[in-house]
Amino acid sequence: MAGLHYILFFILYSIGQPYKVGLLLNSEEQDGSNAIKSLAQYTISKLNKSNTKLQLVERYHDSTYLNVMNNVCELIDENVVAIISGSDSTLTAIQVNMANQFHVPLVAAVATNPFLEPVSKENFELRLSPSDVFQSQAIFDLLKEYNWYQFSILASADDYGINSIVHLQYLASQDDNFSIRDVQHFDVRKDLSDSENSSFFEKELQLIKDSIAKVIVLNCDGKFAKIIFREAERKGLMDESFVWITTDAITSKPETMAYDDLSYPSFYQGLIGTLPHYGKGSKQYKDLADGYIMTGGKSSDLHMSSVKVSMGLEIVHFSLKELDEGEWDNSPSVSCKTPSYWVGGEELFSKMDENFQNGAYDNSGVVIPTYDILNFQEKGFEKIGKWENSSGLVNLGKDETILRWVDRKDVLFSGNKYSPPSGIGNTLTGYHLRIGIVPEPPIAYFDEKCGNNSSPDCWYGWNPDIIKKLQEDLNFTYEYVQPADNKYGGFNKVTKEWNGMIRDILDRKTDLTIALSINTERSKYIDYTASFYEDQAAFIVHTKTSKSSSNMFFFLEPFELSVWISIIGLILVIALLTTFFSKFSPFGKYGRTIHAMQSCACAECVLRREIKVAKKCRFVDTKTYSCLVEKVEEDDEMNELSYYNSTWLIGTGFVLQGTDTLPTAPSGRFLLFMWWLFIMILTSMYTANLTAHLTLDRSTATITKLDDLLNQGDYKWGLINDRNLQTMMSDHEDETYNKIVSSGVGLESLDEGITRVKKGDFVFIDDSSVLTFNFRGDCQAALTKTGKFNNQWALGTQVNSPYSAVINSMFLQYRERGWFTTKFDEWYNSADENIQTCSSSVGSDAKFGIPILGGLFLILGVGAVIAFVTVFLEILYVSHLDSIEKGQSIWQCLWKRIVYKYREVTEEWFDRSHKRVEGHDSNGFDRNHKEEVISNTSI
Repeated sequence: MAGLHYILFFILYSIGQPYKVGLLLNSEEQDGSNAIKSLAQYTISKLNKSNTKLQLVERYHDSTYLNVMNNVCELIDENVVAIISGSDSTLTAIQVNMANQFHVPLVAAVATNPFLEPVSKENFELRLSPSDVFQSQAIFDLLKEYNWYQFSILASADDYGINSIVHLQYLASQDDNFSIRDVQHFDVRKDLSDSENSSFFEKELQLIKDSIAKVIVLNCDGKFAKIIFREAERKGLMDESFVWITTDAITSKPETMAYDDLSYPSFYQGLIGTLPHYGKGSKQYKDLADGYIMTGGKSSDLHMSSVKVSMGLEIVHFSLKELDEGEWDNSPSVSCKTPSYWVGGEELFSKMDENFQNGAYDNSGVVIPTYDILNFQEKGFEKIGKWENSSGLVNLGKDETILRWVDRKDVLFSGNKYSPPSGIGNTLTGYHLRIGIVPEPPIAYFDEKCGNNSSPDCWYGWNPDIIKKLQEDLNFTYEYVQPADNKYGGFNKVTKEWNGMIRDILDRKTDLTIALSINTERSKYIDYTASFYEDQAAFIVHTKTSKSSSNMFFFLEPFELSVWISIIGLILVIALLTTFFSKFSPFGKYGRTIHAMQSCACAECVLRREIKVAKKCRFVDTKTYSCLVEKVEEDDEMNELSYYNSTWLIGTGFVLQGTDTLPTAPSGRFLLFMWWLFIMILTSMYTANLTAHLTLDRSTATITKLDDLLNQGDYKWGLINDRNLQTMMSDHEDETYNKIVSSGVGLESLDEGITRVKKGDFVFIDDSSVLTFNFRGDCQAALTKTGKFNNQWALGTQVNSPYSAVINSMFLQYRERGWFTTKFDEWYNSADENIQTCSSSVGSDAKFGIPILGGLFLILGVGAVIAFVTVFLEILYVSHLDSIEKGQSIWQCLWKRIVYKYREVTEEWFDRSHKRVEGHDSNGFDRNHKEEVISNTSI
């Protein structure tokens, strides 16, 4: 007997204690479950070669929650040490809740719902697949790499379809560059049995098409994807301009998209997908695949779900082996019928989690959230790269020199293209737009001879030209929709209702509007395209006029005070320069005489000069007269252009008079010529402006700014109801503008405002461009721009309109080319033969100031500079003549003239005679003799 016990003990020791491991599979996914079961059994047989044995306990459930719970209870009653689930996230969540109550670890092989993350240590769930949060990040990085900033989402209306895109939507909302054009969910309970003859996704795909997004993220099971792609291809959503990005539910089971003959249609080529990395390509995966196939297994069984289940079995086995080396509670004797839990379950889960996180069992790098990036090419999905949580997109292309993913040439896109599409719809081909319009010249005219106000042929004007230009460039069809009240759109604060074109936008009667002013209140309800014009508020009034001036000094009004002061200053300066050039130039009378006396050796000349210096008198005083009458009658011709005389010469020139004394030097003559030119132009401007001031109609209106309206009683005023300007002024923080609106007249139309202004005593407030155009040719209308309430004009659209992006793209091109400006000028500023021109032959009566006359003053200054240059050229020229006459070098002669000129300035101009030396002067004459002559000279 003892020998028998020994033999049994030896057998049990050699065989090892078998641990039961539960395997939960979905009976509704027969093909996938069979592959998982087959690979799991192979893995068990391989692992059981060690002393630690595993026994697989299989259970199959349908999609009902009760059936799932019953299967979990059956496994717990079987005393399994762990449960491995190949179910999706929804069913796995139920399984986790059941298993946790008994502390039985559950391995979720493929569940990716982000809400399944363990919230505490009491959650005995080990997830082998990364959360959909990481898949969303991988897709987002891919979108950003290719600059696909606009995209739509099509997803199944179940936990997987909804939860797996939540984080992608969040990421896009945090980046201002991104815009999700549309999100569509479809019912997963659809009966797909007659998919060949039915259209299951017509509504969802049409809305995706209307979003104009060219990039579509598809998140659903492969069986739906097969039908979606077929219907999308029929609707033209899979041509070379589109990009489809699929998620792991499709890429993990590509066979579900295959047709009956296991082939794939050509329009699949170019699909891009993400798939959680499960070790494919690693040594571990290769050993598993080689061993499995050698035992008769099919390579098609080696997909993500089956490999993940096999991985789960390896983790459980590896952890049990480590625990068996010590003491632990290895008997899970619990039951769903009793409220108890397995103490050893916590030890086992901790060991499993530790081994998974540190990769102790060689998990081939699946611990770090990693996704394979797949591309559907000729043979199906092929791995072209990967995304890692730590490093983002990693290029696994053939050309390793390419640093940026977007520069790769080995990625296939729809239409069999290897260049990435822009991802932006650049046309509206196949779209029909309804455009709201209001007749208001020149923004829009309606041809009264045309009976159809919806026909584009019946409308013309500035905005219809813009719409027509868009239609030509974007290739859409359109019709106009005129609101019943012919208003742009205003908000009634009592009824809380909008009217006009905005009402039609909100009721989805229209897709776009013509030009609308952008304001905050409207922006709460509608969106706008990019702006194409900016305007400001203005007001216009018919003024009372008079042809006479009440200013007794009217003759001073043509010029501003600064101009008159400048003219007086210029007379003094030019007179000074005229005197200077007369004395300094060797061709002036004064300059010639002084130089002759300085350079003459004649005693009489020198004596005359000395007498003049000593007595500080003019040269006429140096003469000797027998009678005082002779002295009085003698003219001092040298000083004809003294500063006193020059001032008279220059001053009389300003009033078109003159004197007999004129400069003889070229420099002086040139300066005088420039002064006369200055006078001629200035007096012409003065005469014209004075005439205009006396003859033009002059406004007697005292309103120069909006605030003046509240402080006068001569004029009434008004704004058009429900226009942007009325809203802006009503809501302004300055109560002055609130009062202007409340105290003014509410006009119902532009025509009413124009009529009341022309009747007189009425101020009409509206946009500057509107008033300028509609009152052109009205010579009595005085328009004043306020410089306030600037607003931009744009096309109004529905909220999140898919058309905004493509229209904005075209508007940017139009603005860069100057098309908007050209078109605006064509309608607003072009001449109209039927409109009279308000002009006067005498010009304007506005005062001239320094900014206007600055150029004229500048010319005079340049003339003075040229005169200075001329006088130096004169000195250089006479030095040249001296050198010829005296046989000396030109530089010697120039130096001598400079010395003479210095002496002239110091002694003649400023009478500095005290600097003369005693004895003989520089010419060698005896000073005593001179003094004797001087003393005997009578004056």
